[in-house]
Amino acid sequence: MSLEELTNALGVSGFEEEVRRRILSAVPNAEADDFGNLLAVDKSRVAFVAHMDEVGLLVTSIEEDGRMRFRKVGGVDDRILPGSSVVLYGDGFKVEGVIGIAPPHFQQQQSQISWQDLYIDVGAAGRAEVESMGIGPMTPAAFSRRYAEVGRYISATALDDRVGCWALLEAYRRGAQATYVWSVQEELGLLGARALSKRLEGKYAVVVDTTSCCHPNFTGSAKPGQGPVLRIFDNYGAYNNKLAKRILEIAKRRGIPIQISGGGGGTDAAAFFVSGIPAVAIGILSKYSHSPVEMVHKDDLKHAVELLVAISEDLR
Repeated sequence: MSLEELTNALGVSGFEEEVRRRILSAVPNAEADDFGNLLAVDKSRVAFVAHMDEVGLLVTSIEEDGRMRFRKVGGVDDRILPGSSVVLYGDGFKVEGVIGIAPPHFQQQQSQISWQDLYIDVGAAGRAEVESMGIGPMTPAAFSRRYAEVGRYISATALDDRVGCWALLEAYRRGAQATYVWSVQEELGLLGARALSKRLEGKYAVVVDTTSCCHPNFTGSAKPGQGPVLRIFDNYGAYNNKLAKRILEIAKRRGIPIQISGGGGGTDAAAFFVSGIPAVAIGILSKYSHSPVEMVHKDDLKHAVELLVAISEDLR
């Protein structure tokens, strides 16, 4: 399955069904648990993990004129919302919408816009027309899909963390022996991984996620195109140093470029770590995280897959 196919799937946290279906089409032996996580279980000692969900919005109410109030799902910067296009979706429907804003020459004064001031507009004449489309409170809205090759980069919506999902699928396709986990609701506090971690069989967890680039206080000198990064530290703390050193040795022995870095936020690795499973996160450096125009370097995607295959061979 291509990365473009994965990023085209809509999967706001808590509403990941379309992403789950696409992964299941490529991994028919995977099964969903009661929380929506997907697992393809193997007797290997290592589990590879990536999250299916993306940041987005959730309709909270519909005004009489058809405009919709919403709340944010996950870490969305208010500054990217005005002028954004979105897709509202549910069982059997997808509806395009926009988040509009008055043009500058109609504004009396420039003021900072908050998400609470904004609406989603689907071009409806009123509430009844919106409801006839299938939309109601608690309908998710994802940022409209975009996928483009920009020089040596891929720029797309929801690369966080469809690049991780794709890397796992590629490792699976190449026959890498591991338990494969595609988790839900990572963007809301690692919820899917927390639910799964205490019953996951295996000795190690290797999480593949994006790492925001490129802030010197978090990612140091790590640069896109020079290999995936081993996230040693982030807002959840330090991960398993012994496992990290072993992965560094595997990469060096195989000639796979790898960088050492930290990160802001956190990853599903924290959920496994606190449950007693040695865990590390492999980050694919991403520009413009949590926006519709995220960018990752093609070489980093290639080397991340190579690293997963090498880890599976060494830790099984």
